[in-house]
Amino acid sequence: MVSVIVPVYNTETYLPHMLDSLVAQDMSSDEFEVVAVDDGSTDTSGAILDEYATRFPHIRVFHQANSGWAGKPRNVALGHSRGTYVFFADADDLLAPQALRRMVDFAEANKLDVVMPKVVGIGGRKQTSSLYSKTDPSVTPLQALKSMTPQKLVARSLIEQNQLRFAEEPVRLEDGMFMVACYLKAKGIGVIADSDFYSLRQRADGSNISYRPLVPQEYSDSIGKIAAIIKSMAKNQDLADAMLLSLWTRKGLKIYVPPRFKRYSHKIQAQWLEAHSALLDSIIPGELSLRLSDIHHAKTEAIRRGDIGAVLATNEIEAKLTQTVSVSGATTVDGNLFLTGRASGEGIERIKISAEQRGKRGNVHAEAILRVENGVFSGELPGVLRGDTTFDFFVHAFIGDLRGPNRRLASEEGSFSAGKLLEPYMTKNGYFSVRSSTLEAAEK
Repeated sequence: MVSVIVPVYNTETYLPHMLDSLVAQDMSSDEFEVVAVDDGSTDTSGAILDEYATRFPHIRVFHQANSGWAGKPRNVALGHSRGTYVFFADADDLLAPQALRRMVDFAEANKLDVVMPKVVGIGGRKQTSSLYSKTDPSVTPLQALKSMTPQKLVARSLIEQNQLRFAEEPVRLEDGMFMVACYLKAKGIGVIADSDFYSLRQRADGSNISYRPLVPQEYSDSIGKIAAIIKSMAKNQDLADAMLLSLWTRKGLKIYVPPRFKRYSHKIQAQWLEAHSALLDSIIPGELSLRLSDIHHAKTEAIRRGDIGAVLATNEIEAKLTQTVSVSGATTVDGNLFLTGRASGEGIERIKISAEQRGKRGNVHAEAILRVENGVFSGELPGVLRGDTTFDFFVHAFIGDLRGPNRRLASEEGSFSAGKLLEPYMTKNGYFSVRSSTLEAAEK
């Protein structure tokens, strides 16, 4: 049996849609239950829940005084749940009809404690992650850290054996604290991504909790709590270090993305640096910071010093390093690629382009460093791009000794000349890739 946990507070506009999506699951009603907790709603949400519970016996409803956050109603629902697995849903989202059945089958076939279904956004909500690019029955805790939202299938035994519960006080990232503990204690984690299983909604009035303004010290404290969980539960120091770096990059450095940080007042900027400076020494010591990308390392050390000027100066460089680098022309010369294109960031001096076989991230088959003059680059990419496969291209931009992040190389509607074995093309998402053929296949 699966128990679907649904905390509810003032979601009368969306709640019937979520409940209808649960009723429409292609499992029999004795194979799953819905445990919904009304957290003191002041609209008609409680009445909607009661009406559905009357019509559908596998929907159970509990009412409580408002706690102000999703943690307590989730814990109350956990206490009443009876399933072998639990799935955490939100009252304003949607589940695909096959979602529960497919997740359970996937968990049992692969002996997984945590299943991460492919999530998409609706109502204008953006939801993109490389995590959901393909189904993978063997995901590491480090990979899983890319998604700390609670919309996952979790074995009830994992939760109970490790006495895991959500923080009940109003605290940001409380779902991340819970999920990171699940990842680190799980015997197996998997991603199922061959369908859109769960739809996360952005409410029309923007009232999602995740859209509320962040308070620097409170948010930093929450990052610190997740870091403490990682330190205490990670199986080895290498895993702990890698997860701490990922946590800081995803949840700490996101505050300092150039357009975002520039919008803050000087007072708020100072509050973020004060909060994060105190946090950094406990989670990212100086020697660990060296493992960050060049630009992130420079920025992290400026934050550690509390130097707003240095952060802003680094942001100016980062803004240039993250401008689009695109290919406008591609031909084959003696079996190698000759590329021309543009680097739009002001002051870009050189770029490093690498080719990786699709589906084998980090496996570089060819690379070259090309000079950029007046925003234009050209040059040959030596190396062997062979086999019946597709190669995706990535690029670093450089200003002085600072290197930008490794990103997909963009493509323009340019002049691409296919050779006998190599066919350059622009992907549907606007990136540059090359199809490669063996000589035997090309001659057919």
